[in-house]
Amino acid sequence: MSFTSQQTWQADIGFGLIIVSYLLLVFGSPMPIKIGAIEIVMGVGLIIGSLLLGYSLIARKDENLILPALCIAYFLLIPLMVGVARGNNFSDIARDIAPLMFMVVLPFLFRFLPQDRSAPKLRALLVAVLIVGLVSALQFHLGIVKLFGSMDTYISKYDLAPASPEKGVSNNITFTLNLFGLGDADYQTFLLKCQDPAILFSAIYLLCTGIAFILVKPRRFFLGLLALGGGSFCFYEFSALGMRAFSGLTVLAIIIYALYLVRSKKVPVGNLIVGGIFGLLLTYTQIINFAVQMWEKNQANGLSGRPAELYAAFDAISENVITLLFGVGWGGLLTNPIYHGAITRYTHSLFSFWLFKTGVVGFAMLVLFVILLFRRVNLKGVWSSSHRLAVFLAASAVIIIGLFFEPTYKMLGFGLIVGLLLAELSLPTVPGQEMNTGKKPV
Repeated sequence: MSFTSQQTWQADIGFGLIIVSYLLLVFGSPMPIKIGAIEIVMGVGLIIGSLLLGYSLIARKDENLILPALCIAYFLLIPLMVGVARGNNFSDIARDIAPLMFMVVLPFLFRFLPQDRSAPKLRALLVAVLIVGLVSALQFHLGIVKLFGSMDTYISKYDLAPASPEKGVSNNITFTLNLFGLGDADYQTFLLKCQDPAILFSAIYLLCTGIAFILVKPRRFFLGLLALGGGSFCFYEFSALGMRAFSGLTVLAIIIYALYLVRSKKVPVGNLIVGGIFGLLLTYTQIINFAVQMWEKNQANGLSGRPAELYAAFDAISENVITLLFGVGWGGLLTNPIYHGAITRYTHSLFSFWLFKTGVVGFAMLVLFVILLFRRVNLKGVWSSSHRLAVFLAASAVIIIGLFFEPTYKMLGFGLIVGLLLAELSLPTVPGQEMNTGKKPV
């Protein structure tokens, strides 16, 4: 076996282990509160897979890998040293360091996949994300039905605040849902299912793909209906709960995608209007109900305390020059105004989280890391195919949620979806071909 073929074998095995480990997520939680057997197996698989994939990249001796790798080393070591020096709890430190693999390591590894062999890997990763998204949405829905009888009963009874124990929902509820392996689950762990980035990604990608199949490729009409059904189901799960950012980004993505189909002359304006009117007629009642729910929640909650949380994080690191520059370190705790002064290990925004934990210097290093990953991707290629645009819109929504609205940046799906986007945009644009499929563009 030549050195090159050995690298290829290691990369394939490593990537496969990462995918299989990710699929195990349907048996657990996207952000587990407690570490169990499933999480241990997933962790081992992710570590071994990442090491194999990383070794194959290092063997290429690509100079473009050096600076991003140094950034990752900084993210690991400096905040760790700060956390230890400040006496932060070991378990809190460990629970902050573990998501580093999701936030930075996996996007780094996927960004530098060899382009000549990455298309099949990306197809496998895309399918895995869609499987996790659809199964997680189904698990969440069946869990709500099992606990409360129906989604409508749940929403009306608990006033669109599923994650707020003060609204009357007991966090001590436990139940068993055997479908697809979801066993005994406490209430808070169960609720995290609906925040899985794969559900939002699946909603947008499947809705966009379904529209393209039905309006552009009549021979794929049945597949288009299936895609629309799956995407609509995922969308229903988070929109019914009044998750405004998730719902708004989904609607915005569909509008952008529809305009792309018209502008690229893939779909006549008349066909799109007729299809849109037909879809509105089918979903008119649900749309009105969702709009009213969103408005009521917006009136009641506003920005849900995100600005106050950011201010609290900045105020906490401003106590002296050292914390301003280097943060409170991994394992640092915040008196969080969103939870009425309760102590939390995380914030609802990657920006405030990173600033709080790593300080101004760490935040600047993160910006540099992102620039290094994105500087050579083909952003113009987003418009080269409907498939690539659907991936871009779905992944961008996931990134925006993590950056500004929810702690989904600490979930495995977040890093994999960012990696999928980077790898997709790193592929060369081939005129007349659909990215990752080798088929004519739709």
